[in-house]
Amino acid sequence: MAQISPKLAHAYFTEISAGSVVPLDLDGLLRMVDLRRHNHVVIGDIALRCYKNKSKWTYDERDIRRAAQEFADFHLDADDTVEVQLPAYRDHDEQDPEDWGRADWRRKIASWLFWQARLKHQEGRPYEEWDDRWKRIGVGGLPGELTWDEFLAARSGARLRENAANTRPLELMTFSGGSLFLPRAYAELLDRWERVEEDMVARARTCKGCAAQGPRWGGWRTQSPLGYVTLCPPCSGAVFQRYSGHLRGVLYDSPRVRGTRADDYLCRLCAETRAAAWDHCHDHGFVRGPLCGSCNTLEGKSSPSSFLERQEGAVLHLLQCLGCLECRTLPGRYHVDIAQRHLEATERHRHRGRRCGRRTWVNHVELAHGVHRFELECWWHGETWTKDVTVPETVALVRDFVCSALAAAEPDTVVPARRAVSDTRSPA
Repeated sequence: MAQISPKLAHAYFTEISAGSVVPLDLDGLLRMVDLRRHNHVVIGDIALRCYKNKSKWTYDERDIRRAAQEFADFHLDADDTVEVQLPAYRDHDEQDPEDWGRADWRRKIASWLFWQARLKHQEGRPYEEWDDRWKRIGVGGLPGELTWDEFLAARSGARLRENAANTRPLELMTFSGGSLFLPRAYAELLDRWERVEEDMVARARTCKGCAAQGPRWGGWRTQSPLGYVTLCPPCSGAVFQRYSGHLRGVLYDSPRVRGTRADDYLCRLCAETRAAAWDHCHDHGFVRGPLCGSCNTLEGKSSPSSFLERQEGAVLHLLQCLGCLECRTLPGRYHVDIAQRHLEATERHRHRGRRCGRRTWVNHVELAHGVHRFELECWWHGETWTKDVTVPETVALVRDFVCSALAAAEPDTVVPARRAVSDTRSPA
């Protein structure tokens, strides 16, 4: 098997499939966004297996060439069309969790239309006049007051051309007499894509240890030297060790850390999947514990608010760094977010002489001359104002936030405020 890089696979596929009647969006070959779900990239109805070799993902060159040639030979009669029946709008809380993320190209297209109808309905209207009219199909056959020309104009930019099965359906879609149409051969291709995706997700959800069915979004998927494998929490617990905190107070660049494999352990945060890396504090240098790829990415690359709100035990995990714990602080990137949380919870404007009881939102923040200037807004009344918080005040808010988290924690979850191991040194 000739293994090739994603970049080379993209180049081969682009060259061989040039001129295909199917509008392809081949960036998926580079991004590989569904690896965690099923170890494949699906172009149309063709699933391309991804292989992990020496910590890098590759493709089989034969698979790439074969798939590209199928698209080069794909026949499509533009005059043989079928009407696209779009599903009705459903709010998130009305959907079955099993439907979240399900391969459904009709629902994808409907979501693009409803989103644009919502934007049109709300644009230029005060908040008090927003309603649910955009959720209903209007007299023109589209949601709300949206027109087809408006929709195409809003979605025509290169960044906004929508994707289904790594193809671009809007380039082949037509609108006539209040109905949407696609070439029959292309619609059948998208139907096959749904079946291929769902079959692979079903197989990838199955625990290799006990055959139990896991969550759709890959919560049981864990990295291995050969790619992702599926293990339920009990099976993972039987295979991987639970982290005991034996590296507390050890610096990340210590020989002790380099000589200890993180993937021998369960993730310290979710405690469900195999760890992939040693998480550490970038401000003080101390190890916090082993994290799986998903939790590590959430802590390091998501917004601070996303990590603090979505990850149970997030604050106590950050305080596994003895430097943060002893100083009653968190890494610097969390400071503005904590000040923002405080302002949104406490700041209110006065409307017609009375203190508004509606929640305040922070739209913007800038730092100048040692002062964080927050721009706040009351969406209900359309009022905006600014609030200055000095750096020392921000530090004090962070300290209060940490002390509250420690006071609410179970005693055995808090690391003693001392360096309990001898393999430490002050970080540079």
